[in-house]
Amino acid sequence: GATLLDDVAAAVRRYIVLPAHADTALTLWTMFTHAIDAVGVAPILLLKSAEKRCGKTTAMALVQRLARRALPASNITAPALFRSIEAWAPTLLIDEADTFLKESPELNGIINSGHTRPTAFVIRTVGEDFEPRKFSTWGAKAIASIGGQSGTLHDRSIVVELKRRLPGEHVEKLRHADNGLFEQLLRRIVRFVGDNIDPIRACRPELPATLNDRAADNWEPLLAVAAVAGGHWP
Repeated sequence: GATLLDDVAAAVRRYIVLPAHADTALTLWTMFTHAIDAVGVAPILLLKSAEKRCGKTTAMALVQRLARRALPASNITAPALFRSIEAWAPTLLIDEADTFLKESPELNGIINSGHTRPTAFVIRTVGEDFEPRKFSTWGAKAIASIGGQSGTLHDRSIVVELKRRLPGEHVEKLRHADNGLFEQLLRRIVRFVGDNIDPIRACRPELPATLNDRAADNWEPLLAVAAVAGGHWP
């Protein structure tokens, strides 16, 4: 497990300039998407920056190659969001969120509802008889945005703040990457999580005392993956 996580983190650093420890966060969050059925909290991955050209779309494209059932969208409506989750149980990757998400309280509410499994539902009427129906909002979600989002969304997120690459910082172009690298990593992730789903489900990792209750909730599934992987990852 530790070797696999090391290899995923190395791939992240190879293609994206990140702040300290963000490669760890991205690696564990990507692994968590494959263990979504074994956890009770689904922290949002929020990729944010203060300006354009900071690598958010590249980071999202990398997550897309490694996450479980990745479904990218540069815009989405509230009904399309919960119906997509109900139909496909994807890892939803929302780019360009600064152009529409903050102005949609309904969409924010639906995304927030999916943070914990017991509350991850919305109710809508369907059909000519307006029959009430429950739709799931449970699942992993990554959001890329210039600037912040609502406080409630931030509170449910693992936040990675990206900055423009400095002249002395060099990474490879993701679009030139060998697809075989990510295909192999994805197969290894699926195998590792499949083999260890019960230990991940049962794991109660030690949580740093410095985290508040919501932050501890957000990090618990990621730290469970680290604990089960072992080595230096815990």
